[in-house]
Amino acid sequence: MQEKSIRFREKVDGNLRWLTITTLLLAIGVILRMVSPNIGGISLNWNILMYTMAIMLCRPTLGQGLGIGIVSGLVATMSSKAALPYANLISDPLAAFICAYIAKNHFFDFKFRKVNIEPAVLVFVTTFISGGTFVFITKVVLDIPIPVFLFVMLPTVLIVALFGLAAGQILYQPANTIFNSNINARQKDKYSLSNIHLFVPKGSFSVLTGVNGAGKTSLLLTIAGARMDYFDDIYDSEISINNISVLNTRQSDLNRKVGMVMDDYEGQLVTETIDDEIAFSLENAGMSPEKIIKRRAEVLQMVGLEGFEKRNISSLSGGQKQRLAIAVMLAMHAEILILDEPIAAIDPEGAIEIYRLLKEINKTYHTTILVAEHDLKYVADLADQLIVMDAGEMKFAGSVHDCLNYMHQEKIYPEAIPLRWKIYLEMGDTKC
Repeated sequence: MQEKSIRFREKVDGNLRWLTITTLLLAIGVILRMVSPNIGGISLNWNILMYTMAIMLCRPTLGQGLGIGIVSGLVATMSSKAALPYANLISDPLAAFICAYIAKNHFFDFKFRKVNIEPAVLVFVTTFISGGTFVFITKVVLDIPIPVFLFVMLPTVLIVALFGLAAGQILYQPANTIFNSNINARQKDKYSLSNIHLFVPKGSFSVLTGVNGAGKTSLLLTIAGARMDYFDDIYDSEISINNISVLNTRQSDLNRKVGMVMDDYEGQLVTETIDDEIAFSLENAGMSPEKIIKRRAEVLQMVGLEGFEKRNISSLSGGQKQRLAIAVMLAMHAEILILDEPIAAIDPEGAIEIYRLLKEINKTYHTTILVAEHDLKYVADLADQLIVMDAGEMKFAGSVHDCLNYMHQEKIYPEAIPLRWKIYLEMGDTKC
């Protein structure tokens, strides 16, 4: 209960974090705008700088970015001495929305001589968009001559944007240290996923391996449409499973197509009996009682639990609970079945039975199966494809032979290679 309470507080804190940081930075921006000096009648636009910084620090959604812009526009309208202050109500929301989109997709997140220049570029772009929109609206409404617009107003916007470029680059790192220090500390042991170029054919049986912390669970959650907000984004990657482009598909659509059994599969079982467990998910999907009874019988037969319908879940063995968790996913007609270390808490005999069941489901029902596994001796003869990950990157994907040979040659998680394969690879024999 205490752990759930902590997770709930962290979720609430995460949801309010962008609002807290934005409010504080906008307040600082208002004060600095009031006291900062002009240079030739031109001064840094602290409002834009501060909400751009807030967006970079929090990476909010597009809706939240638009909300930040609206608040900034209201603040600017009340404090502006321009001829048409109400233009801020359009220019700031537009610029903040575009800024949030750019920041969310990391378009300018790159380095120049080991220095990340995203703060400078993003502040410059956001300031120029906001200022350019503001002076254009002013020119149209007040009918300002084109030469004044082109040779006075736009150059002024450009100079202000250049001021922002310099200030953004200087201030971002201290701000990131102040506001994101706790998050950065929590993420030290977490990998971003990058260079994941994965193709899982329809109807295949694929196995994902790698040391603890390599990014296997993060990748599985991404494919299942259940990736948490605290995971980093995936960079330079393309993931296809069953001809579905995962990174270009909405999570809700992935949820309907992919069934995932977590390593803590017992945590996914929420009722008292096998009957109720299967019916629970089907009732939530709106299935009629008659269809529930029929589908329940089908999936229990598929996983070898027929005749156990009235059994209490607490009385089941680890292997039977794993079968039940698989049955729940199959009951929802999942086209793709993903399992995270399915035999971690099962004895060797039960492990063999689980993988025998998964292969039978794969062959009989053409269900695409992707498994994360450390103990490859159980799956080396079953897998169509073996994938190895290390430090958040996919290092190799191919046949079991080719991948194990790669792991052996490159010393990437070599301890996972089954003993008979180690002997074969060391001897360089032609058959194993």
